[in-house]
Amino acid sequence: MRLVGYNIQYGVGRDGRLDLARAIRAVAGADIVALQEVERNWPKSGMADQPAEIAALLPDYYWVYGPFFDVDASRRGADGRIENRRRQHGTMLLARWPIRSARIFPLPKLDNTNGLGFQMGALEGVIEAPGRPLRVYAVHLSSHGSEERRLQAEALMRLWRATANEGGAWSGEVGLAGVDWSAGETPPPSPTDTIMLGDFNTRPGTPEYRALVADEPALHGRAFYRLSLADSWLLAGDGGPGATFPPSAAYPIPEAIRIDYGFVSGGLAGAVTRAWVDGAAEGSDHQPYWIELAI
Repeated sequence: MRLVGYNIQYGVGRDGRLDLARAIRAVAGADIVALQEVERNWPKSGMADQPAEIAALLPDYYWVYGPFFDVDASRRGADGRIENRRRQHGTMLLARWPIRSARIFPLPKLDNTNGLGFQMGALEGVIEAPGRPLRVYAVHLSSHGSEERRLQAEALMRLWRATANEGGAWSGEVGLAGVDWSAGETPPPSPTDTIMLGDFNTRPGTPEYRALVADEPALHGRAFYRLSLADSWLLAGDGGPGATFPPSAAYPIPEAIRIDYGFVSGGLAGAVTRAWVDGAAEGSDHQPYWIELAI
């Protein structure tokens, strides 16, 4: 099974050209896709409905969109009627198999006084993958500062760990007065096996990274727990830098850095067989991050 996470920067590539199709071609062929910076009704992306456009480009995938940023973009037409529109920004999950349930989690935001502060979040999907259901998150943490990212990482871990006690998106089969509002369907599964893919906007070893990952070697090797996360890049054993964000005119950093990750829960740690960065993709200012699992 192959999974990929990609911050597509709403389809603007290294050359500054808006071309959503070019960005999406880089993830075609994956079994599960987690995208960040997918938009609706933004002037900079031509007021496009990007989730619908992406779905049309990948017609063989099930999909859900998680707009954790949502503000008014409505207008009144010449006839006086209101055209209700929402300016949205978020993450998107696509899968070859049904996404049985989905939840959107806005993550903590601090009221900053300089720079651009943005509502960030995570989209969770329970995917009916062959053999076992999987819980997959498309995550985007703040680029503004480490303090905000640490709060977001801690909140994300609390949300995820609570799912073991919450069950599926709904529980039971019969409602009040014996009415089966479930239409005969069974409750969605509630798996603990989890993959988090996304742009975490931080380097390894930072406080927010440590809030997410508990995979430091112990005295007798590395211990994995079902409700803890491990960094798939380290599990794959490649040992290279794994850089996903290269220098650019907008971000003239000294060298490429690793800020996009794939974290897996303890039950999947032994299934990671490969992880790699697609350095040839040109559809964004990030590079796609791929994981291969032996499932």
